[in-house]
Amino acid sequence: MRRRIDPLYVASAVLAVVTIFVLIATTVAPSTGASRSGSLSDSGPGGATALRRYLEAMGATTQVVQGDAFNATDANVLLIIGTSETITEQDAAAVRAFVRSGRTAILATDLGLFDGALMSLYGFGIRGIARPGVLQLATAAFTNPPATQMRVDRAVTLDVPPAADVLATDGVAPVMASVHDQAGIFVVIGSTWPFLGYGLGDADNARAILTLAKPALHGVVAFDEYHHGAHPSSDVLVLIEETWPGRALAFAAVLTLLYLALSGRRIGRPVPLVTRPARSSLEYVRGFAGLVRRSGRGEIARRRLRADLHRGLARELGLDPSTPFERVVAAIGAQDRGRAGEARAVDDALARPLREDHLLRTVAQIERLIGSPS
Repeated sequence: MRRRIDPLYVASAVLAVVTIFVLIATTVAPSTGASRSGSLSDSGPGGATALRRYLEAMGATTQVVQGDAFNATDANVLLIIGTSETITEQDAAAVRAFVRSGRTAILATDLGLFDGALMSLYGFGIRGIARPGVLQLATAAFTNPPATQMRVDRAVTLDVPPAADVLATDGVAPVMASVHDQAGIFVVIGSTWPFLGYGLGDADNARAILTLAKPALHGVVAFDEYHHGAHPSSDVLVLIEETWPGRALAFAAVLTLLYLALSGRRIGRPVPLVTRPARSSLEYVRGFAGLVRRSGRGEIARRRLRADLHRGLARELGLDPSTPFERVVAAIGAQDRGRAGEARAVDDALARPLREDHLLRTVAQIERLIGSPS
């Protein structure tokens, strides 16, 4: 016969797989390889760590935008480099509010896959693939420090709104452009290469970026790590509440607990029963006596003792236990008048209330009378 697989083992296996998936999906470790991330957590040539050090060396203060919500209100310049998470319409509105407050936001993208909401908000779009190599800069915009060209390994060309200022082209179409929004400026460049460790020192890339970030040279430059997946939170439940792997983990845990509860399975080691020693008959007698004493119904004990006395003496004489006590006493008196008198005295004493010590002495008398030879 085929052996049935215990559902508990299946649920445990699913829970283990989901746990491993959550750990893999949510753990962000610094990269030292040749990947292109644009993230500050990547200290390799494909990250933005070198750009951060460069701007700090030029006098800027840097900060990281991360946490439960996207917010960069304390910075002068916001750098959004090669995002790996979608910029939502709500995040795009936050960037617009940032720009309209008189500050500068710079978006660098290779494909525009995750930046569509922000680009379309300002009328930008992706036109096609740019020619790699040197980009011609608008010399009037890059004079302090002077920069005449930027170099990229790959880039995209842009569709720009009519009011935009084209800052760099590949010789055919715009690759970098800016638009004024009230007191601030929004800049889009169709390549992340100049902002990475790879390309920061290439051609005039560093000078051009310094010109774009000039408003923050004596202020704050914010790096957007929120859209690189940096969502640390003080709430320990944020992983379960705000990520699908976390919700799957919680669902698997609930199913396992329901199975354990409905199947009646024991969780953990069995708890041994407490073994209590057997009670003696004396304990029951004392317990009953205590109840009688507290209830004030001493006649219950006296009635039981009188019945024991009558039945015991009747059986001793071979009489019916229901024989009237006077006949029993008369039969005893024919053999032993002293014993008959003592039996009558005990019966009379039990007919009225007795103190506890007197009642105990009466019990001893009854045992002696019943146990005495006839």
